Formats: sequence, structure tokens, C-alpha cells
Amino acid sequence: MPLLTTPRSVKFLLRLYLLLIFAALGMMISFMSLHYDHIGFNGIQISTIMIVGSAASILVAPRYGLIFDRSTNKRSVLIVSLLIMAISLGSINWLKPFLPVLLLWTIYRFVQGPFYATSENLSFSVASRSTDKKGVTFGAFRMWGSIGYGLSTLMAGWIYQKYGFAYNSAGFMVFVALSIVVLLLLPGSVFDMTGEKKGNVHKLSSVLKMVVSNRFLWFMALALSISDPVQDGLRSFEPIYMQNLGLEAGMIGLANSLSALGEVPFMFFADRVIRKVGIKQVIVIVFLFDLIRRLMVWFFPFAEVVFVTSILTSASFTFRLISSIMLVNHILPKDVTSTANALIGVTMFGAGNMLSNAISGFVYDNFGNREIYLIGASLCVISLILALSAGHPPDELKKVEQ
Repeated sequence: MPLLTTPRSVKFLLRLYLLLIFAALGMMISFMSLHYDHIGFNGIQISTIMIVGSAASILVAPRYGLIFDRSTNKRSVLIVSLLIMAISLGSINWLKPFLPVLLLWTIYRFVQGPFYATSENLSFSVASRSTDKKGVTFGAFRMWGSIGYGLSTLMAGWIYQKYGFAYNSAGFMVFVALSIVVLLLLPGSVFDMTGEKKGNVHKLSSVLKMVVSNRFLWFMALALSISDPVQDGLRSFEPIYMQNLGLEAGMIGLANSLSALGEVPFMFFADRVIRKVGIKQVIVIVFLFDLIRRLMVWFFPFAEVVFVTSILTSASFTFRLISSIMLVNHILPKDVTSTANALIGVTMFGAGNMLSNAISGFVYDNFGNREIYLIGASLCVISLILALSAGHPPDELKKVEQ
């Protein structure tokens, strides 16, 4: 039985859990493309790994969400997921042939995407049921994930540059182990705070129908998935571009670290900004912001510009993430939110990832890295058009907007 059950202890443990799982992600994920490039993979091979991984998430994510929504032991679902990720991603360092690396990455992606989406949705549920509305919001919880990712990425860049990728893998395993310990300490009441209606079992097709039938949610979900700044093909090749422009792994790690740490103030205030300004207006502003970021590198292809615009991902990522979570949790029934968040945040975003990486891998091999930024800008334009065509927010969202 968990020993720490007071409200303060629960909040502390949930924050620590988010810090640790994102610290684990930061130890390796920003340096995977550098590792693939180092062991001799070309652009098509790197994009293939990313595409197949996204396809794996697309296939599994909604069903993972259903399993979590229906499970009577949600803690075990998360622990098993962490163990699968540790074994698969942690083993990639020891392999160089393309097919085994592709297989292990695919296994990792089967679980990684829906695991993080479900963990974020869990923290949103806890925050939304808290009586301390001023001090506990989803953003206030999620910013600890940004802190963990930022600090570990900074450390990981130095480790990669000085000791090599094997030590990044070891750090990843340590953070995963600590995450499991924290999960075991969390009281069972945390996993019951999803607002489920017992006995009301939804099929995956019915959840998809709920999403598609709401024009505003559907168009916004499509818009967010097409130009996701974290999973797009540009992001996959940006570390290599930075390296080609003369930046060392330590500086690449610093850029990712500053980007993640830059999310912290945005995470803290994002919920309130979205409620005050309006979710549609915020999303449109974010698409315009990302469009300008992409075009800045195209017009000024210098290491300093790439470094700064990479850091500025913190603003757009934060508002995209919280807007996406709020769209689902304020429009759809509470007993399908994990499934719907996995469907949108992993499956739909993964489809966008596949499209973007397929184009980016081809462009990288045939034209170079700078041209990928034009692809990113074009996707932002499409997202902007979809967002403007979504119509007015439904009444459920208007109630939470001030």
C-alpha cells in the first residue's frame, strides 16, 4: 500500500512522476537522429524509422487508451509500459544493423506515445478535480515534465559529447526505474480520479465518431496534428542540421534544454491565457507564430537562427499541448478522455508525423536540410486554414472561457 496519501504528498508525487518520465525521454530522444547518423544511416533510413514508429503508435494508441479507461489496475498498465520502453529503447545502443534497430524502435513507439498521452491526461484529471483551482492546473503539473526534460537534455548533450550514446542509455534506464518507484508510491485514489461512469463501455469506433461528429474538435485536431512542432520531420533532422552548421552535441542539448525549460512559465499560465483569450484565437496565433519561425530559418540559414528558433518551440508546443487536452476534456464525456487523447495526440499526430517525415527524408537526401523548413512552413499554412474553418467553439468550451 502506498504510504503517502495526503493531498500535498499526492501532488508532490505526481509532479515528481512527470519530472522523471520526461527526464527519461530527454536522455535519448533528442539525440536519436545523431546516433543514427553516427552509425551510418542515411536520410531515407532515418525517416523510415520515424515513419514506421509513428505507424506503430497509430495502430496501438487508441486501443491503449481503451485498455487504460477500462482497466481496474491503471497503475500496472503504466508500469508495464515503462518496462517495455526500457527494454526496447535501452537496447538500441548495442545494435548497428538497420532492421534490428527499426524493430526495437517500433516496439518502443508502440507504447511510448500512448503512455505519455495517458500520463498527461491522468494529471489533467487530478488537476481538474482539485479544490485548489488557483494553485493546481494541468499546466502547473505538466511544467514539471518540461523541467525534467530540460535538465536531462542539457545533461544528456554533455554526456553524449564526452562519453557517447551508451551513457545516455544508462541514464534513461535510471530515470525509468525511478519513475516506477514513484508510481508504486502513488495512492490508488489517483487512478480513480478520471471521472468514469462505471459500466458505460464505449467502443473505439464510437469514440472516433464522437470526435469526427464535432466539427470544431475535428478540424482543430486535424490542424494541430498536421504541423506538430515536436513530431514533425523538421524536428527529426534539425539536430543533424545544427551539427552541419557547426554546433556540437552539447550546444544541441542546450537548445533542447532551453526550449523545455522555456515551457515552464508558459505551462504555469497557459490554462488561464486560453480561458481568457479563447481557445480558437490562441491556436490561430500559435500557427502564425510557427509559420514565422519556420520561414526565419529559410531566409536566414545560420546556426544562431536555428538555435534560437528551436528554443522558441517552447511557446508553441505548450499552448498546442494544453489546447489539445482541453479540447478533449471539455467537449467529450470523461469516460472516454484517455482514449480520445490517445486517438488525437498519438494516432492523428502520428499520421502527421509519417507524412512530414516521409517528405522530409526525401527532401533531406535530394536537396538538403534548409529546404525542410519550407515544408514545415507549408504545413503551418494548411493548419491555419483548417483552424479558421473550424467554426465557433461549442458551448462546453465557452463555459470555461472567461
